[in-house]
Amino acid sequence: MPERLADFDLEVEPSKTALLRFGSHALGRGTDTAAGPRTFSFLGFTHYVGRRRRGRFVVGRKTDGKRRTKKLKLLNERLRGLRTQGGAAMLAYLVRHLRGHIQYYGVSGNSRSLAGYIYFAGGLLFKWLNRRSQRRSLTWKRFSAAIRPLLPRARIVHDLYPVPWRKTQTGSRMV
Repeated sequence: MPERLADFDLEVEPSKTALLRFGSHALGRGTDTAAGPRTFSFLGFTHYVGRRRRGRFVVGRKTDGKRRTKKLKLLNERLRGLRTQGGAAMLAYLVRHLRGHIQYYGVSGNSRSLAGYIYFAGGLLFKWLNRRSQRRSLTWKRFSAAIRPLLPRARIVHDLYPVPWRKTQTGSRMV
């Protein structure tokens, strides 16, 4: 690999490069200490060896935990800064932020992480809406009834495992 990359004036970073036992041959085998774990992080996702419902190999993807924590901390600081502009500005920013998050992280198999992120982001909004005065102005009941429905729902935007055309029936609405 280093020789191939050298043709393009690129080099391998040794601390970030490793060979992992990954793919369908890694299914059913335990984690080998010499080969390392069967997961790796790339572009904000943790890729892992998974199975479909029928037992076949699939590359599973979920939001990287470090990236998620970092984004929630940045969101917390941003909502804190918007506190003086009012609740409408905070809500509008959060809706835009969540839509962008769903557009990037809304891939097959990541709905649980998406729903968790939206839940915690809503909790941050609740926190900062209640810290705008000396008394608590919003209860969880009122928040859930009035503001939660305005937040986008977790959904899969990018289906990475579509049903092949040869497996659908003619006239089926599954396509």
